[in-house]
Amino acid sequence: MLTADETKRPPPGRLSLVALEENRGLDPQRLRLVAIALQTVQRFNFNRYLYGSADPSKKAFDCSGAIYYLLRLVDLQPPRSSSAQYDWIRKAGNLVLVPKDTTSIDAAIFDKLNPGDLIFWSGTYKPRDGRTNGVTHVQMYIGRERKDALRVMVGSSDGRSYRGTARCGFGIFDLKLPRAGSKARLVAFGTPPGLIKP
Repeated sequence: MLTADETKRPPPGRLSLVALEENRGLDPQRLRLVAIALQTVQRFNFNRYLYGSADPSKKAFDCSGAIYYLLRLVDLQPPRSSSAQYDWIRKAGNLVLVPKDTTSIDAAIFDKLNPGDLIFWSGTYKPRDGRTNGVTHVQMYIGRERKDALRVMVGSSDGRSYRGTARCGFGIFDLKLPRAGSKARLVAFGTPPGLIKP
């Protein structure tokens, strides 16, 4: 049974593969990753976020724990933290930096974003573990919804929205830039090593 704290926000969204417009033409490996991510959301649609968890038996994930769990389902070997996942993609030469002055999710830089890519933020909290790249949050882009081309991602979060409503837990979220004045910033995205770059 959920506690009162765990039910303050509704769970994130759920989608089927046919609800996404970009699944046609994806290479088979990316399509498999997106399909497995969506199936996993259907299976584990938790409405709580648990720092340090990559284990669905705890009925919660943290952001990098969700990504770690999903990527291992398709036989990739990611590191565990969002900061280390950023470095993993950077070292493979797959990282795309988002300019600091970017103000729209429809900016040209995001034409390079593909389903299955990881997206990284800084400034979502103040890390105390000595990380040097400043990355504090990660999600996986899964494409645009067919009905209205809304960009969406999958992962675990506390407070991100889906369809304009704040949510908590593991599932589908809107891909949006932080609002003006926020300490958070979308800093980069890229293809996990082991996936083919488009």
